[in-house]
Amino acid sequence: MEKVLIVAAHPDDEVLGCGGTIARHADVGDQVQVLIVAEGATSRQEHRNRLQVSGELSVLAQAAQSAGFILGATGVELLDLPD
Repeated sequence: MEKVLIVAAHPDDEVLGCGGTIARHADVGDQVQVLIVAEGATSRQEHRNRLQVSGELSVLAQAAQSAGFILGATGVELLDLPD
């Protein structure tokens, strides 16, 4: 088993840039961790809009968590830094 770290700037960059690699490593039993540095909202909007879902994760963070689960990542961590 190998340990793989995927580092991405914004939510969805890990899927668009490395989604196939994440899935392949997960399929062979490797431990894949995803680290997303920035929250991604201010790259799309002038002001930082940190919409919360059920008081927990932002919409973008929740989507990143779901994508990681679907691809087989062991974990997805979001640092939530501004863009």
